[in-house]
Amino acid sequence: MMKRMTGFRLSALGLAGIALLAGCGGGGGGSGSGGSGGAVQTIAFDFPGGATVAIPPAVATTQLVATASSGGPITFTSNTPTVCTVNGSTVSLLIAGECSVTATQPGYQGYAPASQSQLFVIPKRPQTIVFRNPGSQALDGQPATLTATVNTGRPVTFSTSTPTVCSVNGNTLSKLANGLCVVTATQSGDDIFAAVKLDRSIPVGTEKAPALTFLSGYKDTSTTRELGSVGTYSGSSADGWWCGGSWCGSAVSGDGGSFSYFYSIQPADPAGLGAYYGFTMMAGTLSAMASGGDTLVGVRIDAQAALKFNLAQNSEWFGTGKNAVNVDLYLGHYALKEGKDCNVKLRAVVTPTQAAATDYSVGLRDKFTISESCGLTGLDLWNELQDYPISKIEFSAVNTNTTASSTGTAAPTFTSKLTLTGAISFQ
Repeated sequence: MMKRMTGFRLSALGLAGIALLAGCGGGGGGSGSGGSGGAVQTIAFDFPGGATVAIPPAVATTQLVATASSGGPITFTSNTPTVCTVNGSTVSLLIAGECSVTATQPGYQGYAPASQSQLFVIPKRPQTIVFRNPGSQALDGQPATLTATVNTGRPVTFSTSTPTVCSVNGNTLSKLANGLCVVTATQSGDDIFAAVKLDRSIPVGTEKAPALTFLSGYKDTSTTRELGSVGTYSGSSADGWWCGGSWCGSAVSGDGGSFSYFYSIQPADPAGLGAYYGFTMMAGTLSAMASGGDTLVGVRIDAQAALKFNLAQNSEWFGTGKNAVNVDLYLGHYALKEGKDCNVKLRAVVTPTQAAATDYSVGLRDKFTISESCGLTGLDLWNELQDYPISKIEFSAVNTNTTASSTGTAAPTFTSKLTLTGAISFQ
């Protein structure tokens, strides 16, 4: 009788110890069913979220991982079967939405049943819309056709928020009055794809597109007011192809409204001299183009038709007649060319009309050409301007001044200098 009583007491103490250990251990926050009797166990259920819904008929899946402190087997159940289903330890993501899954241990070797749930969001797949501005429209009775596409091939609808200026019926735009016609292209999305939309502002009649400021001025010689980096370069065969000492330099006016860069050389014989000269301006907050992918920061063209800036040139360089200036627009469009980073570049050549500060307006469609395609084929200039930001602008000399001395001394100096005053903008 005493032996039987002793055995019973040891068994009870053992069960109490197991229950205590189970309550203190684990890591899954599982809950036990105390009403069923037995020791409490916990379930550690790893968070299964992160995957995106797949494009039908494909189905994205995620493996479920959970362990019970009792060591017993786990079963999984979907609480949202229209969003996600479970087969064994695999959850299938059917549509975007909230998926709820419960991990259950029904009881094991003296442990009470336990369960633990996880709720996670299955995100929709993004869509990309391409809607190019048809450009300024005459105020006449001729309708314009709107065109937009989405990378998923889904239909696009058009609407306008300026009904007094224009109306939209299907993909047909009717022009009603002078003004800025704002049209929105929309793909509403569904259970798989997120909605996407894009606005275009179309000038009608005498209306002009709003000005887009690339930079408004300069913080110092290396930074614009918008915190874009400014870089300079120059050199010739007379100085080892690198500007050094006092042969070159930058200056910014006291009010930050103008930027100047000069390069002066003093060759004994300028005949046959080779030289280069230029400077670059980055879009706001940029210090360099992105490496390995598209640059996303910069000015995005809508219906703007021209690049506008104010330029002055030193009189000696202007007087040579060989004073043309390259103006390059570097787009965010990236490609790998011969193993090196490359960005699509547009170029226009501007010949100053006078040495004094003068306003210039350079047409984007009729003056610029694609000068660097990075090995890509079939590029369209207007499409490139619509689809990618302008991230860098460069001004450079087609020919530096090597023939008109700026000093007239026995050791003459030949200077090439440009000054930008005011904003650089697009309109």
